[in-house]
Amino acid sequence: MEFFQQLRERLALILAVAASTLWLFMLWAYVSVHGGWAGLKDLGPLDLAILVAAASAPLAALWLIFTMLEQRRAVVLFSRRLGEMAAQNRQGLQQAESQARTLMQLQAQGARAQAMETRRLALNDMASSAAVLAERLGVIKRDAAAAAWARYGDGDTSVFVQAFLSFANSHPDMAERMAEAVARDLVAAAALASFVRRYERLLSLSADDKLAVEIFDDGALGRGFRLFKAADALAAQLASPQDHEDAGDDDFERRRLAGLSERLEAAAP
Repeated sequence: MEFFQQLRERLALILAVAASTLWLFMLWAYVSVHGGWAGLKDLGPLDLAILVAAASAPLAALWLIFTMLEQRRAVVLFSRRLGEMAAQNRQGLQQAESQARTLMQLQAQGARAQAMETRRLALNDMASSAAVLAERLGVIKRDAAAAAWARYGDGDTSVFVQAFLSFANSHPDMAERMAEAVARDLVAAAALASFVRRYERLLSLSADDKLAVEIFDDGALGRGFRLFKAADALAAQLASPQDHEDAGDDDFERRRLAGLSERLEAAAP
């Protein structure tokens, strides 16, 4: 196939060479019949010029036509190659655009997956902090903690916060009670501060998702955050245990805290 392809491309040259050879042979035969080459000496300048012009004109015309055809073929071949190169460039650009879109989609998916994982970790940490706080303050009894964690595993991310909100419905001073309790319990205070801090970071992480922010803010987690935030602020304002000892009212504060714990225990569901 390659040989025939090359033969086709060189066909015009082969025909031109063959025609030129045939013409030269015919010219030689003509001269030989009419006195041979020695007879050319007897021709005058005008006749010799006419003979040379008549002999060379067909060859000039033939090779001029061949040159034009070769130029046209070269132009067509060049245009075809340009078209192929343009098609290859377009295909390369399309592939590059497709790869860029795929990469952007993968990056977006990776970012969403990372955000979801971070959100999941934050919710788990908030649930752990709320569970510790609920157990320390007696909002959830120890035998009910396992059931609450089971509900959390089933998707109820606000189960521990709901316990505090239920208390708040019947005790408007819930924030003050929590503040008084955590002021004497470093573990509960740490859990309360951790919940508040994690919720604020979670809300900041979801700032671009307006629906998520609305769900968090209007849902149980948002209402629980506002309750815990108020309790945390009040707890920070309360005097330290050393201040009470210096004032001589440590027994009074201990009795008040014990009373608060009893009230929370009695109101536990």
